[in-house]
Amino acid sequence: MIGAREAIRRPACDKGADVAAESATAPRLTIVPQATGSRPLPQSPASSGPAFSSVEVHRDAAGALPAWSELLRDALATPYQHPGLLRPWLDNVAAHEAVRPLIVVAKDEAGAPVALLPFGVSRRWGVAVARFLGGSHVNYNVPVIRRDRLALFDLAEVDRLLAETAALARIDLFALQNQPESWEGLPNPFMALPSQPSPDPAFSGPLAASLDEHLKLFVSAKSRSNQRRKMRRFEERGRPHIFRATSAEQRRKLLDVFLAQKAEQFAERGIENVFAHPGVPEFLAEACGLAEKAPVIDLYGFDLDDETIAVTGGVADEQRYCGMFISITSGEHAKYSPGEMLMNFVVEDSIRRGLRIFDLGVGAAAYKKMYCPDLEPLFDSIFGVTLRGRAAAAAIAAKTTAKSRIKANPTAYALVEKIRAFRARRRGHAEPAPEAE
Repeated sequence: MIGAREAIRRPACDKGADVAAESATAPRLTIVPQATGSRPLPQSPASSGPAFSSVEVHRDAAGALPAWSELLRDALATPYQHPGLLRPWLDNVAAHEAVRPLIVVAKDEAGAPVALLPFGVSRRWGVAVARFLGGSHVNYNVPVIRRDRLALFDLAEVDRLLAETAALARIDLFALQNQPESWEGLPNPFMALPSQPSPDPAFSGPLAASLDEHLKLFVSAKSRSNQRRKMRRFEERGRPHIFRATSAEQRRKLLDVFLAQKAEQFAERGIENVFAHPGVPEFLAEACGLAEKAPVIDLYGFDLDDETIAVTGGVADEQRYCGMFISITSGEHAKYSPGEMLMNFVVEDSIRRGLRIFDLGVGAAAYKKMYCPDLEPLFDSIFGVTLRGRAAAAAIAAKTTAKSRIKANPTAYALVEKIRAFRARRRGHAEPAPEAE
């Protein structure tokens, strides 16, 4: 049993090492047939030699934090791979979901970190499954890899890294889901693994020089006219105030309102409320800066007089704003689309902050298409390492494929929504509010 702060370290085999020695320590991964194909990474002419020399496995985030912070200075990573977001998830949610941290750090011959895999391990039916941390609260997953080493992580080196990880941590299968093929122009080396499409794409788009230009580019003239009309209705009804939370008091108020609005929205639609799962409110509070730590999630609110009628939150790096969640009131103000008014402000604020990309994450919604014209395909790599793992991987992949087919079939998905609404009405909830977001 490994202690919470103990790291396992194994020197990685050199590419030219004896085959028998390599197979004894890190057997090659066996890819199961349910993954639908692999795509070769473009290789640089300088791509030669091993990508890493040793591998460490940390059973908590603290032990890996120095390497993590060093890598994030210049690495392939999305804002979702920031420890400021994933550590609160580990501290508050992971134990409730029976997930143990598995932070993998690969180092070069000088001992400097070159890659980090922010994984967690769960066991089901006696099978150890490694996944990216953060669960459904993370829109994008990528390995954190130093930019100057990306070209070295070809399929053979990715395979070797995962094989070392599996051997050290006794992993049966990897379920690496919701991965972009590239991020800000940097290729994701894991796209060379056999894969299948994720059930949902993501939505993003470039930011223009101003809000007016952005809306002219991506929102129809009729929709812009409707937005102006709706904003006048809010001004007739009270004093609108749209803002980014800058104090703990504002953040607490907005988070409390969001959780209440989302609970009502999910209940109306008959959907399980993931924000009410054990530990999730505490995770969000910490990530929003309400536990004496710097906020990682930015919160935005739309107040009409003293009532908060819409809330949204997201994370950002130097280039991109990534929306994580949004809620609106179910009261009479919902018909004027306060979520759209709030999203306009977030776009404008992102432009003021010098960001280039606006991103509203995974899953289709009408409002996303107004601000994010580009669909970003995502992929899942699900494969077993052991015999038990391969059997479980086949089941996970089949479930993911079925989910993708339902979502791609409007008739089937509409039926699922009707069943959810019927169940909600049976529990005594009202019909969904119009234009709910």
